[in-house]
Amino acid sequence: MKRVLILAALMTLALAALASAQSGSANGSASGQATGAIEAKKGEASASAGATAEASASAEASFEKMKQDIEAKGAKVSAEARAKAEAKLEATAKRVDEDATRGEQTVAGRLAKEFGMTVQALLDEKSQLDLSWGQLMIAHTLEANAKADVTVQQLVEMHGDGMGWGQIAAGLGLKLGDAVSAVNSEGRVAAGEVRADGRVAVIHGEGARAGLGVGAGAGLGLQGGGKGVGGGVGGGLGADIKVKVGH
Repeated sequence: MKRVLILAALMTLALAALASAQSGSANGSASGQATGAIEAKKGEASASAGATAEASASAEASFEKMKQDIEAKGAKVSAEARAKAEAKLEATAKRVDEDATRGEQTVAGRLAKEFGMTVQALLDEKSQLDLSWGQLMIAHTLEANAKADVTVQQLVEMHGDGMGWGQIAAGLGLKLGDAVSAVNSEGRVAAGEVRADGRVAVIHGEGARAGLGVGAGAGLGLQGGGKGVGGGVGGGLGADIKVKVGH
């Protein structure tokens, strides 16, 4: 009888040990899978962060190269010509700022329509870039005419780094006289003297966008205040559509 009891106890212990071993194996496998999944996620996140950092560094290097090129090219134009142009551009910006003090929303509405943006988008951009209305108007006018793949924010950064608008315009390959006239025309739009029509005043020069002008062809649709000129225009500017030219 004792032998039977001993055998039964041994069998019970053996079964318990086997069950414990199986449970431990299952838990270890589950734990290993969970750890592997976590490590895989960490790897994906690390790779994504690395790619983002690399893209950011590449974009920054590209911008620095473009800024240096614009600065060098603009410096080739006589200092006197640049100074005169910059004085006139700043004077126009000041008039726009004065108009804005009497009705910011009105000025915002006119310029938003002119540059193919919503009023809220233009207000947000002004706030983000911390600019006056006149300075923002100059940046948009130059950006819309420039053939170079440059953004309003980048132009503003160049100006903030010490480049005058005249030097920037010249560095973009735009004629200074045309730049002054175009900005003056957009200033008249801001003041309500000329109706906003969504077509930015034209600036000529070897660095100007191809096809701008009266009777320009297709491909000038504006995309959210980006490179295109002619907000609200579908396939392009037809021959019967007049484009403002600065006076």
